[in-house]
Amino acid sequence: MLIIALVSGSFNTFDDSFDDPSISETKIFQNILDKFLKLDVDKKDVSGILKTFEKPFIKTFPCNPADVNELVVNVVETRVGGFTVPEEIETGVILGGTYTWQCKITTSDENIITVDCDNAIKLNPDVINKQRKDPRINEIEDVVIFYHELLHGQLMLDAITSSEKWRNDVCNKKPSDSIDLSYSDKQHKVIGPLQTDFTKQLVSKNNGVFLNEVIDLDESENGEFSKNIINRLDLPKHLNNEIRVTYRTTNIAEPSITFPGNEINISGKLEDKSKSGIAWIYIFDDNLIIQESIDEIPQWIKKNANWWSKGTITDSDFLRGIEYLIQIDILKIESNKIVPSSSKEIPQWIRNNAEWWAAELISDNEFIAGIKYLIEAGIISYR
Repeated sequence: MLIIALVSGSFNTFDDSFDDPSISETKIFQNILDKFLKLDVDKKDVSGILKTFEKPFIKTFPCNPADVNELVVNVVETRVGGFTVPEEIETGVILGGTYTWQCKITTSDENIITVDCDNAIKLNPDVINKQRKDPRINEIEDVVIFYHELLHGQLMLDAITSSEKWRNDVCNKKPSDSIDLSYSDKQHKVIGPLQTDFTKQLVSKNNGVFLNEVIDLDESENGEFSKNIINRLDLPKHLNNEIRVTYRTTNIAEPSITFPGNEINISGKLEDKSKSGIAWIYIFDDNLIIQESIDEIPQWIKKNANWWSKGTITDSDFLRGIEYLIQIDILKIESNKIVPSSSKEIPQWIRNNAEWWAAELISDNEFIAGIKYLIEAGIISYR
């Protein structure tokens, strides 16, 4: 039996910031969109929100005579945004993606208002396409994150299209009023079950079993818990022998999977003792040969390189990212090769390399080779 822990997140957040996506982020979006459109599983129709990436969705409706406004024009557009660190976080967790509704009310004529929503989907390149220990989970979790974020868009769009409550509310809005975005389901009351069913289908198509386990408060004592997940004998026959269990959690510290007898149990501690914990558990056969993948350079470092090449951040800010690469052993330096340098100025060609690397005109290896030269030449000090 093999147990693997995953750490990732995919939740909705709302803010007012927007950054253009990098070339890499644009490619990630297009790649995952192509995979999503080819899926043959039952799921909620999200074609409406997908169309807003191509052209604005416009919904116009008249109001009642007693309402503040006579006519409401709703305009919804969505674009791909750049994922920023550390802004895109929720409860201290870096997210897999976000779908942000950003709406404002404008008026061009008396008693006629326009609800203009300029939205953004952002996919975290440090989570999407990340090589996980079990590659069968890679594409599953990536499209689940994508579907999750599209649902935040589609549910709100459904309200704009057909909810009488939304219509009555917005017909009485003034330009200074805020928009009710609760239909997008930030609390995941609707999205949660839809996502679970979607994930179960994808895992089943890969001959596995997916379990969405909720740890309620009454199942813990002072935050600590131990709970049976499933009996091994209740798994499909092809999973009766050696299995590989992979999991990720929310609000659970020190999670552990154990196998007493034929039982599969999960234990741990609730980080916030006032809230339930959630565990996403994947069970596959253990006949897959897992190949170790080369560590990838975090996307935020590439963004730093781009900003540094343009003079937006200082040398010190840029070098902190390089020192991080050394600390996590992506950039390997032999201390006996470092020699003193008479000049501490970073050469212009390194700045050019940083710009080209951010634009994906040169490879990670070529950029790292240049940085390695800086360290071994004593221009960047490292202890």
